Amino acid sequence: MIVGVGTDVVEIDWFRALGWRKKEFLNQIFSGNELVHAPEGSAEDTFYATLFAVKEALLKALGCGLELGSLWLNIEVSKDWKLHLAGILGVLANEKSVTKIHVSQSHSEKSAVAFVLLETTNQEDRP
Repeated sequence: MIVGVGTDVVEIDWFRALGWRKKEFLNQIFSGNELVHAPEGSAEDTFYATLFAVKEALLKALGCGLELGSLWLNIEVSKDWKLHLAGILGVLANEKSVTKIHVSQSHSEKSAVAFVLLETTNQEDRP
C-alpha cells in the first residue's frame, strides 16, 4: 500500500550560481558519504541538484517538508540511489509503517527531477 508520494524539480543553474558559498552549503545539506560520490567537473552540479531533488521529494512524501527543521543530514542517499533515514525522519517513517522507499530520478541539461514513493506491507493498512 502506498503511504506517501513526493516529487521535486531543481534548476541545476542554482547550484552553479552558489559561487564561494558552495562548499559551506553542500556541507549543510549532504553527508560525507554523499559528497565522496560526487563526480568532478561539469557533472558535479547536476549530481548535487539531483541529490537535492531526491531529498526534497522524500520530505514531501513523508508529509513534513521542512516543518520539522533542517533535516537534510537525516537523509542519506547511497551511490545506488537508495535512501537511508536517521533521527526524527526514521521515527516518522516507522510511525507511517514505511517498509520500502522507491526512488526515481532524472535530469536534463537544465533541471533535475526526483520522485519518491513510500510503501508499506502492513496487512492492517490494506482495505
